[in-house]
Amino acid sequence: MATENKILDVSVAAAEALTDDQYRFVVLTSSGVRRPDSESEEIYGILQNAPASGDAAVVRIEGVSKLQMNAAAAIGDFVKAEYVSASDAGKGKAAGDDPSMARAMVVEAADAEDDLASVYLGVLAQPVTEGVKKATVTTAADAEARTYTAAELLGGLILRDCAGGARTDVTPTAALIVAALKNPVVGSSFEFTIRNTSDAAETITVSGGTDVTISGTATIGQNNSKRFLAVCTNVTSGSEAVTVYSLGTVVH
Repeated sequence: MATENKILDVSVAAAEALTDDQYRFVVLTSSGVRRPDSESEEIYGILQNAPASGDAAVVRIEGVSKLQMNAAAAIGDFVKAEYVSASDAGKGKAAGDDPSMARAMVVEAADAEDDLASVYLGVLAQPVTEGVKKATVTTAADAEARTYTAAELLGGLILRDCAGGARTDVTPTAALIVAALKNPVVGSSFEFTIRNTSDAAETITVSGGTDVTISGTATIGQNNSKRFLAVCTNVTSGSEAVTVYSLGTVVH
């Protein structure tokens, strides 16, 4: 049986109908609280009631709260918000693959999806190894130009086989890059590497998507890797801009 212990609850307007979202994570906006739009959004707290749009939402931001889970959860698990769709978001989800997004820790277990766990909301000692970040390696062998996704760039390494000819690949748009970052500001940046794994003398040329500027040489020869630095120069919605700097080439 999930229990709770209030330390700090706040009342704020519901920015959308949350009648089916009691005991789920919510996000704070200038219009009130709403369901998360992604699993990378900053979570405000856990909804304690089920308000209609415009009604008062009671949100626990510190203490022990019930939380509807997306799967079984064990005591000690760190959890973040799940995102399935615009109408299905905010359940608790194990943050094992992304501990930096954890917002709570399970103190009473849940046995299955939709069960209520008890979780502690507060300052968390997250099990993150200093200097280590999560990387995702993308392998691509398109026999045509490829448009990379923001997730592929953020993963850190793309292994690209040109599959028969020189290719001019394209970055995601600046808007998509900015949207994929956690709380971006002007100057937010990340590095990524593209390695040309082609079995013939075929080159990759990286070009910028909409509102992305490429600075420096962006051609990658066979058996070469090139490192890039992406820097946000505008994060305002509708005016996003990113510059991608070529940092150097490594020959394998």
